[in-house]
Amino acid sequence: MARINITLPDELAATLQGLAEEKKIASVSGFLADGARLKLAFLRDASTIDDLFGPPTPDEQAMVDRLVENGAPNRRDVA
Repeated sequence: MARINITLPDELAATLQGLAEEKKIASVSGFLADGARLKLAFLRDASTIDDLFGPPTPDEQAMVDRLVENGAPNRRDVA
């Protein structure tokens, strides 16, 4: 495994260290590695989709931007 030095905001570092001490996460480095893997998978998938279907149209991009802005998806039961 490679080692890299990163800088985190104090509050984020303290929160992650607290979670590790409380055993809510296995380790800070493991938590950050998992997050990095997920983000990289997302970026690879996005590139693949663009390769297959081309870049999003302005309307499609606006829809994605709205979804990302809202954070959590809208959860509505539709019958």
